[in-house]
Amino acid sequence: MRAILFLLLAGGCALQPATQQETIPLGRGEILSAENAGQAIAVGKSTKAEVRSALGEATVIEFDSGYEVWVYRERPREKAASSKTELVLLFDPSGLLTKSRIR
Repeated sequence: MRAILFLLLAGGCALQPATQQETIPLGRGEILSAENAGQAIAVGKSTKAEVRSALGEATVIEFDSGYEVWVYRERPREKAASSKTELVLLFDPSGLLTKSRIR
C-alpha cells in the first residue's frame, strides 16, 4: 500500500505545472498571437461570423456608416509585461473583412 502511495506521489511531482497562459481562459478581445490570428483570416473573404468563430469575441467599435472595427490584443507572455500588440480589423457594412493591421 505504501509503495503505491509513493508511486502516485512521485508521479505527480514529475508532471510539469501548466503555464499561466494555458490555465487562464482568453478574455473578450484577447488572443495569444496576433501573427497567428492574422493568418487565420482573409481580407476580402472572411465574414464577421467566421472571424468570431476563429478568434472569439472582440472589442467592437461601431460607426453610423455601418462599418465596424474589431480589436484583439495579445495576451502578455509574462505576468508583469503589458502587451501593446493588437490585431485591428475593419468590416464593411455587409460584414466582410476589408482591412487588417497588426500594430
